[in-house]
Amino acid sequence: LFFTLVVVGFCGLASQGNNSAIQWTIGSMLLLFTFIYNCTVGPVCYALVAEMPSTRLRQKTVVLARSVFQIGGMLANILTTRQLNPDGWNWGPCSAFFWAGTGFVMLVWSFLRLPEPKGRTYAELDVLFEMRVSARLFRTTVV
Repeated sequence: LFFTLVVVGFCGLASQGNNSAIQWTIGSMLLLFTFIYNCTVGPVCYALVAEMPSTRLRQKTVVLARSVFQIGGMLANILTTRQLNPDGWNWGPCSAFFWAGTGFVMLVWSFLRLPEPKGRTYAELDVLFEMRVSARLFRTTVV
């Protein structure tokens, strides 16, 4: 996802006037971005939000996560409108650099802090969190 946004940003830098080849490239990359997102990150988030919290706090955690998601969506829509609007910041396709940077920060955070719950029961996840096991060691730690 990061690389598709970087390509869109560089296409935005390269576009001068009405270059239809670059516009088609930008459109194609955005379609590719949407396809990859909808097949990977999009659905995985729902599973992780429901799987990671402790059993006693699951409902509250899901409500909090959805609330933060909705607020983040509103902020993203406000920022995107201002970035693309000619009367606003008028960044055009170069606004993809902003979202690529945000995505890269989230990628690093996910790699370092998001544990892998695959094959773990809810009780095992609770024990691993209680033992303060590092996210990178969740997969190999014996409970």
